[in-house]
Parts: sequence; structure tokens; C-alpha cells
Amino acid sequence: CEHHRQLHWLVVPMAVLTALSGASIKSLPRHAVRKNNPSINTTRKKFSTARTNISRIGFQALASASQVNQLEPRLQELAERGLRLPSYDAAIVSQKATELKKLMGSAVTAATDSEIEWFIKMRKLDVEEAKPRLERYLQWRDSGFRNLSRMDPIILDEANTGKAYLRDQPDVLGRPVVVVKVPLQIVKERNLEATKQLCVCLMDEALERLEQSDSETVMCVFDLRGFGPKNADIPFLTFFVDVMFKYYPKRISQVLLIDPPFVFQPVWQVVKPLLGKYSSLVRFSNQKELEEFLGPNCSL
Repeated sequence: CEHHRQLHWLVVPMAVLTALSGASIKSLPRHAVRKNNPSINTTRKKFSTARTNISRIGFQALASASQVNQLEPRLQELAERGLRLPSYDAAIVSQKATELKKLMGSAVTAATDSEIEWFIKMRKLDVEEAKPRLERYLQWRDSGFRNLSRMDPIILDEANTGKAYLRDQPDVLGRPVVVVKVPLQIVKERNLEATKQLCVCLMDEALERLEQSDSETVMCVFDLRGFGPKNADIPFLTFFVDVMFKYYPKRISQVLLIDPPFVFQPVWQVVKPLLGKYSSLVRFSNQKELEEFLGPNCSL
């Protein structure tokens, strides 16, 4: 491993310096090794400083190696709490995407290569199964959810409420994090269409970030601290679940519900059946677990 190679190159200089600073000086004539000999004293100081610096580097490398050994299992455990996706050979995915383009003809021109390849992977490289799902996705985009921008007045006003946003930093697994401050969503005051468009806009921005990272999925955090009956937006939650299943399949690998109060339980009983087996990806969580994913002292 890299740390072992670093330590190997540290041991050799240490041995050489030890020999030079100890045995070599002892082998000098007695009259040359005097306490007040400037040349010898300078040499001793240089060797002492060099040995101290190399020892410090060595301890840092050992500490770094230990941290990595401890961190990797922890990241693995955190990743296993969410959705794990199968991996496919990029060349095969590209080949299948080309087949799908030929099959769909001009209808596929509105889709990006990454969208086409994602639907291919979600159908386990089956072009025939990917085709109707991609067609449905493109029809949905044409219904008012294409090329959304945060600068659109309706979306900008909704975003300025602070009820939902994309964090600047990813989580420890490299996933973009969409945060929803649920108590700021007051059903009687909100514009449902604006909320839907903001939701899609944030997901699209998160997917753009994925193209620059090694991760393939997004994490969602619903902050439920202060949640009350006035925030129980069932129509939006139904839209959210429907959109994530049909149009962003397996794009969200984990959802954290932070400190849900008891009054949230009836809402969960409505939403959970809609999620089916994917309800296991939703975790009732707290600040401590949130910090495991977002870092110490993180805030929403």
C-alpha cells in the first residue's frame, strides 16, 4: 500500500542518519571530537534536526495510514445504509445507448447521453425495457419540467423561502445533498406548482454535480424539527414519490428524516405504502447521524 511504501523510504534515511550522527562521529580522532569544536557541533545539530523531521514525517504517515484503515470500513457501513447500485462496463452501456437511439429515432434527441445511459442501466441493459420508460420521461419533461432555471421568477420566489436547497458540499460519500426544511412548507400558503418546479430544479442541479464526481446518486434530508399539521403537504409528497420512481429512478439512494415528531406519524403511514420496498431507504434520524454523513457540527 502507499503508506507502507512511504514508511519504507523513511526507514532507510533514518538508519543512514543514525549511522552518520553516531558511529561516524565516534570513529573520528579523539582530538577532533571536542565539545567546543564548531564544525562537529554544527554537524551534530544538522543530523539531529534531520532525524527529528524524518521521525515527525514517519509518525504522520503512520497516523494517516491508521486513519485510512479506520475510515474505509466506516464509509462502507454508511454506504450500506442506502441504495447500492450494480456496476456495468462503460463500453457496454455506451453500445446499448447507441442501440436505443437507433430504436427511438428523432424522438430521443431531447435526451442527453447521461439520461439515456441511466435508463439503460436502470433496466439492466435491456434496450426494449428502457425504451418506454425513456419515452415517458421525455413526455413528462415536455409537460412543463424542461430547462427549469433557478432564475425563473416562480422558482426564485419559492427558493427564497429557504424551504429547500442544494448544499454547497456533498456528504462524506460524495453525494450531492438536497435539504428540505419541512416546517417552512405551509400548505395553505404555498404554490403547489412552484414547489414542484423547485423540487425538479434542485434534482437537476444535483444531477449536474454528479457528472463531475464519482458518485451516481443523491441524498435527501428532510428537516422535520418543528413540524406540525399545517406542514403536512400530502399532494406534494405524492408528487415527489411519483416523480422519483418514474422519472428519477434510483437517483436518490438515501433519505434522512431528522427528528420527526409524533404528529408526523400519520403522514408517514400515508407515504410509506407509496414507497414500497424502497421505504427501507428512509431513515428516522437525528443530529448525531446527520453529522456522520455531513461532518461534525453540521447545520441545515
